[in-house]
Amino acid sequence: MPFSINNFPIYSCNWVSLFFAWIGCVCTVVASQEPGSDVVAAFSRATKGEPLRYVAIGGSITQASSSGWIGDWLDEQFPKSEISVVNSGMSGTGSSLGIFRIDRDIISHAPDLVVIEYCVNDGGLTDEQAILYMETLVVRLKSLPHPPAIVIVEAAARRGVNLQRHRRIARHYGLVEADMQAAVEAHLSEHGEDWNVLFSDDVHPNRAGHALYAETLRNTLRPLLNRARSKDRATATPLVPLPPPLSTKPLLLDARLVPLQAYITPDWKTGAPPSAWWGRFFQGAITAEAPGTALRLPVRGTTFGLFYARDTDNGSFLVNVDDSVPSHVYANTRDGFSYLLAGVDLPAREHMLNVVLPAESEIDPSRNGSVTLGYLLLAGETQATREPSPQGTFTPEVLRDLNLVPVPADAWSWTGPFSLSYPKEQMPIDARADTFTKFAPEPGDANFSLDRFTWKPVSAESNLVDFRTLIGEKKPSFVYARTEFDGGSGGQALLSITVDYYCQLWLNGERIIIFDGPHPRPHFSGPTESRSKRVLH
Repeated sequence: MPFSINNFPIYSCNWVSLFFAWIGCVCTVVASQEPGSDVVAAFSRATKGEPLRYVAIGGSITQASSSGWIGDWLDEQFPKSEISVVNSGMSGTGSSLGIFRIDRDIISHAPDLVVIEYCVNDGGLTDEQAILYMETLVVRLKSLPHPPAIVIVEAAARRGVNLQRHRRIARHYGLVEADMQAAVEAHLSEHGEDWNVLFSDDVHPNRAGHALYAETLRNTLRPLLNRARSKDRATATPLVPLPPPLSTKPLLLDARLVPLQAYITPDWKTGAPPSAWWGRFFQGAITAEAPGTALRLPVRGTTFGLFYARDTDNGSFLVNVDDSVPSHVYANTRDGFSYLLAGVDLPAREHMLNVVLPAESEIDPSRNGSVTLGYLLLAGETQATREPSPQGTFTPEVLRDLNLVPVPADAWSWTGPFSLSYPKEQMPIDARADTFTKFAPEPGDANFSLDRFTWKPVSAESNLVDFRTLIGEKKPSFVYARTEFDGGSGGQALLSITVDYYCQLWLNGERIIIFDGPHPRPHFSGPTESRSKRVLH
């Protein structure tokens, strides 16, 4: 049975993942009435000499900041107070992982003041998802017996970021906002400077940029500090019932990280955290390396996932919930860490999470090797029953023997590149803005025909093709690729795609996969019914 793959735009870059979930909740906690009054109360207590515990959480922008931008400043402003500063920034992560980290990386430090910076890394989320996760963070913190003051840092990007989702949360709950986009644009305009004076790329501040962030955050908080020092300062946060949630989905208020080092079997051993700097994000680990090794975890709730280590010497693993179509995760595309949710918004009951190391393969040796798992991501348990879930087709025994046949690179052809024209100063760093632009070889109009274009052969030494190198084009652009292969006769087909950047995939003219964020994990599509003719592009 012939198959074709066409119009497959890809890029080469590093990897990261975002995943989403929710559970039911009833919000009966309280929040501050006037914007910033929670900060005034925290500063008033510190002025009197009470301890001030400060936690900053976010992605790589926060991680690279010195003492969360204002740790030293807080120490200067409150000489009578014992100031503690915790930088919980974690590169390559957004609020979708932050909701699982909140207990370990914020609440455990009993904070009085929390800064949340996820605006840039939440850029790939839908409005619904961004509101769901940020609101979950805010409501959970404001539900504590001693709720901390919260400040939302709206970080900047060269071509701007979507500030409105986080801004809606901040204003709905009376939280202080620090608009870094406005501060950066005002500074560059006033001094006649280029973006690169403050940033090392489109989003990451350099030393001067972090200094501007720190100054902006100080200027945002200084009026609240003056109020705290005034004679009529408040020492307790004015409290009113929380407003109804903005999210259309129930909040994920019991999301947490569950360390896996206690889950020991003859095949999975206790392992040490990675020795590099990112090892601090792990609390122990378990490791396995033999092909076919399986781990079955009975879990209760609605949402389940894994936080795992990445190393170029590692292998890959298959993961699913209740024997559903698996995800195939290559843990060796780079060094560091990543996470995925294998089951989202499932019925609130008992489930089974399966992890299987794939069978040994001579065709794709990169799939075999050691795997290191750090945490189970778990949510929805407080709403779940003990009812067992029905199991599906892809049992661990099936996953052990799952061997997909790769389509060789020299079987592909491509056309392009295609791109839009930008002024030099506005040239994007990648092609994300054009992901949904319909270039000529894309289906969707009556005149579409693959035969209208010149298709060139792909030349590559492996089955992973770097189109940026192939086309010799540094400007952000797209290419379209196609191939044909024999999928066997009858039955169903399980298709797998691995891509490191934005792409869309069509099957017989029907779009079946969209990667509109960078660094997606390898993705299975199917099983799908076989036909006599298949066109994937």
